[in-house]
Amino acid sequence: MGQLRSVFSALKGTLILCGTVLAASVIVVVVLAAMPAKGVVGDVRVDETNFHISMPTVLPPGRHTFALTNSGTVPHELLVFRTDLPGNRLPIGPDGNVIEDTPLMVKLVDSGNATNPGASASVPAAQPFTPGHYVAVCNLPGHYRLGMWLNVTVK
Repeated sequence: MGQLRSVFSALKGTLILCGTVLAASVIVVVVLAAMPAKGVVGDVRVDETNFHISMPTVLPPGRHTFALTNSGTVPHELLVFRTDLPGNRLPIGPDGNVIEDTPLMVKLVDSGNATNPGASASVPAAQPFTPGHYVAVCNLPGHYRLGMWLNVTVK
């Protein structure tokens, strides 16, 4: 028994050091997992899930970059239009998708393609936002009809 105590005493410092390193490693992994993907920057955070856009509904005027994250299980995109039309009344084509090129709307933000589930992207606006009404939309097939739009006010 005395020899066991002696071995433990000799290893005590090593065991404490290993435990401390392990605890610190767990903390680093948890913090890194909570951070946005590397390189994704933007002053407006956007989280898209299946058929829902979550972002601020009031923005200040100026140039914005959207930090887009797809937390859903299917691809999504982000478009933001300046328009006087409410989000549920945008012009749609025979396929049920929003007609993006119409004089009734000006596109300021376009993620350019589908953002895969779990992926993130920085999406800069093409021009500064001015006071008025905007609509954020996912215009992948069927998504707008499923309610994937959001009214936004700039003031």
